[in-house]
Amino acid sequence: MPKPFNDYVSRTPEKRSSFDHSTSKVSRHTFQRSKIVLLTLYLFLFGIGVRLFYWQVFHSSVLQAQAESQYTRTVTLPAQRGKIFTSDGYTLAGNKNVYRLFAQPHLLKEDPVLIADKLAPLLLELDPVLATDAAIVALQKEELRQRITEKLSDPSAKWVTLKQRLDGNVKQQVESLNFFGLGFERYQTRVYPEASLSAHALGFVGKDAEGNDQGYFGVEGALDKELHGYAQKNTFLKDALGLHLLFDTSEKKAQLNGRDIVLTIRRDVQNAVEETLKKGMEKYGAASGEVIVMEPSTGKILALAAFPNYNPENFYDFESTSHKNPVLAETYEPGSTFKVLTVAAAIDLGLIKEDTICTNCDQPRKINQYTIRTWNDEYHPNITIKDALAKSDNIAMIFIAELMGEEKFPEYIKKFGIGEEIKVELQEDTATPVRKEWKQIDVATSSFGQGVATTAMQMVRAVGAIANHGKMMRPTIVEKVIDHQQGSKLVVEPIEERQVVSEQTAKTVSEMMVYAASQGEAKWISSKTHSVAGKTGTAQIPIDGHYDAKKTIASFIGFAPADNPRFIMIVKLREPSSSPWASETAAPLWYDIASKLYLLLNIPPDR
Repeated sequence: MPKPFNDYVSRTPEKRSSFDHSTSKVSRHTFQRSKIVLLTLYLFLFGIGVRLFYWQVFHSSVLQAQAESQYTRTVTLPAQRGKIFTSDGYTLAGNKNVYRLFAQPHLLKEDPVLIADKLAPLLLELDPVLATDAAIVALQKEELRQRITEKLSDPSAKWVTLKQRLDGNVKQQVESLNFFGLGFERYQTRVYPEASLSAHALGFVGKDAEGNDQGYFGVEGALDKELHGYAQKNTFLKDALGLHLLFDTSEKKAQLNGRDIVLTIRRDVQNAVEETLKKGMEKYGAASGEVIVMEPSTGKILALAAFPNYNPENFYDFESTSHKNPVLAETYEPGSTFKVLTVAAAIDLGLIKEDTICTNCDQPRKINQYTIRTWNDEYHPNITIKDALAKSDNIAMIFIAELMGEEKFPEYIKKFGIGEEIKVELQEDTATPVRKEWKQIDVATSSFGQGVATTAMQMVRAVGAIANHGKMMRPTIVEKVIDHQQGSKLVVEPIEERQVVSEQTAKTVSEMMVYAASQGEAKWISSKTHSVAGKTGTAQIPIDGHYDAKKTIASFIGFAPADNPRFIMIVKLREPSSSPWASETAAPLWYDIASKLYLLLNIPPDR
């Protein structure tokens, strides 16, 4: 039976209602999906924008550098470092051209193994001692061949260094192999034609933290800014293979060479001093030795030597402890040479004269819990100050220092420059420690050179004031500075530091030193032809709070001719084994060097 029409009519709205509802759900889902897609797109675009901002703003220099590295290359041609000469025109430090062998692995047309086989024999550097051992030579050659092969076989490498410091001869041999992709860069390295001569005065050239040349120690370190040149930089365009484009317009930075330095050192004097010092150290069995020769009227250093020394050209082959200049960097207790300053100070204050009698020199001195004796345990009642200096009497020096007191005695030590920076053109120059509080025992021991620290250079400057009429001159090792590009020359003029003692005091003390040299413990070696004002010094070495009874520092300081000194010289020997006494070691060595100086400096006999 057919369904009533009303049934159809009544159902129709229900069906429409269901259709509309499902359509609405679809629309909502579609809308939500669209929002998600749009949001994702916006986030994606935002991320790209942030990333672009990051690279364009914060890392733009990195991108620019990477881009430039693809089409440009910068070659640095180091400027010539200033040379160093002796006062008589000999080169102590110069420069030579060397070459850096490099390779561009991506350009090589030959097998890396083949190239390494050909290069290894040419680039191998052998120790002369090991060069006679065929097995060692073969092993080193194979190790070098493997290293070269590894560098040439690196697919990511565009430019690698194969060898530094090649000379022109090796360069020609490598070029004759005609390997495409190998090249050379010329640069300069330091060379020292006189080898180890004046090593401690010169210093050496090494590298700083960035790999640039840097002077260390001596003149190389102290005057690095004068000697250092400014490099020339050439930036050129390159093609995809890294080759120089012909139409390139290079960006160039001007080259400025360093200034030349002329030292006050004379080559002949320096050589004589070094040779004699070395022989003297061997003769007396000393662990180390120092000599300074200075012109007292100007402060010019004519020679400066110290052993053990080193060769500045291959400084890295020597112990680092040998690099520092001991005449400036090593303090010591000067012993009896210091008595010259004690006597000069008291005479300058008008407290004593050369014939003043020591009233308490008949026995050892007791100060609190300390007992002080003479060096030979001999005592001289009523000894004059003149004889006390000649006999190196410790008790007499305490007598003198106590007349000055705990205020005046340290004041004169300061006037003589003990502990003070020298201001010489050497990097190791620095002030040395001096006690701030002085007690009675400190004054007593310092009066004869124990318990006070100084350097050989400070002692030369101090006694040099006595040789120069009481005027202290600043020691200098530089005679002039030459700037060839500017066409200028700076001459270093003598600098008078101060008048330490009066001219009359200096004359009196000089005469007392002449007497000490000719009548003191070293009289057996005194000169028969030239007048010498001098004083020996034997000091015990402090170790862990006490003095070593067997080890000494022996020294002799003096100037000649006594009336018109042409030079003042100190000779210092550490731990001489043949004899602990300066009169038997340092003094004869001083006179041995002086005999050569008389000839080299054309000093006629005055006796």
